[in-house]
Amino acid sequence: MDGANAASADSPSRASSLALRVASVSVLIPIVVAAAWWYWSTTILVGLCIVLGVVELNGIIRRGGYTPRTPVGLAVGLLVCAATAFQPSTSLDLSGAAIGLSILISLAYELLPRDRSDSLISWALTFSGAYYIGGLLSYFILIGQLDTPLRGGWLAMLHIPPGTSWIFLVLAVTWLQDTAAYFVGRAFGRHKMAPILSPKKSWEGAAGGFVTSILSALLAVAILGLPIGYADAALIGAAAGVAGPLGDLVESLIKRQIGIKDSGQLIPGHGGILDRIDSLLFTAPVIYYLILLTLGS
Repeated sequence: MDGANAASADSPSRASSLALRVASVSVLIPIVVAAAWWYWSTTILVGLCIVLGVVELNGIIRRGGYTPRTPVGLAVGLLVCAATAFQPSTSLDLSGAAIGLSILISLAYELLPRDRSDSLISWALTFSGAYYIGGLLSYFILIGQLDTPLRGGWLAMLHIPPGTSWIFLVLAVTWLQDTAAYFVGRAFGRHKMAPILSPKKSWEGAAGGFVTSILSALLAVAILGLPIGYADAALIGAAAGVAGPLGDLVESLIKRQIGIKDSGQLIPGHGGILDRIDSLLFTAPVIYYLILLTLGS
């Protein structure tokens, strides 16, 4: 089949795939926005994503011939989530306690199997996987705890809580960056960024996503009334423009190690839950600490 015919034959499939992606996002975005409005609904959504993410990640690892302990991974991930959520209500260091208990629980579990030939590998994969998902996703709970008063933004009449506004910032710069990178890459992509890990990603797409991330952060300040300057917003957008693609490539690394394309089929048109949150896992902690830095300066 020549190039013209191949492109013609492929275009209906690509259009159908894009329509499916848009339909899925149209359903997911209102759910996420509604959940982000209240602290405990945010926590519940984060907990649900941790459960789905740990199960999916362990399923991937298991396909590679390893034996991660999914029940332990779930317990560790949810323990981190709960410790983060309840930290404001006590002077005890719940996060530190969660780390200690997680190590104790996960290592003690390895005493149970009769065959202990791969115990250390199983423990390492279980513990690291639980913190990769649970630890990084829990930053959304920390972001939701930010309560610095907002300024008068374009949406001030909606009385969006401060923590919710910061969560919206993270979601906006990450998702818009990802969307821009996708379309710019399809239209202008010529130079492959990581041909082995992610053959479809290009430097042109990454540049488009980076610029969009900065513009999204600047716009979020005006729309949400975030209490930071535009220079700080540009810094946050630029950092997210780097962190987001790194998170995507890290998940691609995991999948390539096992030899699979998608992490799952949970979300039509997008693959698994990890395919949808991989960038967020990296942008959330980066933006959180930059927010603390800018608010403290």
